[in-house]
Amino acid sequence: MTRLAVLSTSDTDLLSARASGADWAVGNPSRLDVDTDLGGLLDGTDLVIVRILGSAKSWQNGLDAVLARGVPVVVLGGEQTPDAELMSYSTVPIGTAAEAHRYLAHGGPTNLAQLHAFLSDTVLLGGEGFEPPAELPEWGVLDRPAPAVESLPRVGVLFYRAHHTSGNVQFAHDLADAIDATGKAHAVVVHCASLRGAPDDLLAELGTLDAWS
Repeated sequence: MTRLAVLSTSDTDLLSARASGADWAVGNPSRLDVDTDLGGLLDGTDLVIVRILGSAKSWQNGLDAVLARGVPVVVLGGEQTPDAELMSYSTVPIGTAAEAHRYLAHGGPTNLAQLHAFLSDTVLLGGEGFEPPAELPEWGVLDRPAPAVESLPRVGVLFYRAHHTSGNVQFAHDLADAIDATGKAHAVVVHCASLRGAPDDLLAELGTLDAWS
């Protein structure tokens, strides 16, 4: 089985990769020492994805070290919208890099498993087959206990969908529990891909809340 690496400044990518069941080596560039950590992490990997929230200059020495290894490299931005400048560092065809971005933008263990299969097939010619990215809802509301008093103010707790898809939701429930425990408000927990260009139905839902953050 091919072994791929994903180096991402988004820990939710790493959580999803670990949970995917695919053979991923994972690391966060912001916590990697290029001289002492990177080589060992990437030894035995056949392809490397680098996903950076920021510009290439924010991890230029690491990016140079990855590219120097001579294996295929996919370089992507950390936002929902593709970053053409970062993608230009990729050594795979631009269409392949763009499709890899779609898997990561939707996120979650299933998409990370299929991303592994997609790159193994299209770049490394592994022949195992893959599914296209599973598109996920832009936003959603987590199930929570009903309020003890219906007339309590409703306080929204917003967090990124990437945490939801990776299973990292306990922190949102903990905050909501603390709000509910005051007896003065009821928490509504909402995950969303981004508030940039938020869809109308999400904005309408937020408009029903008394406060949110």
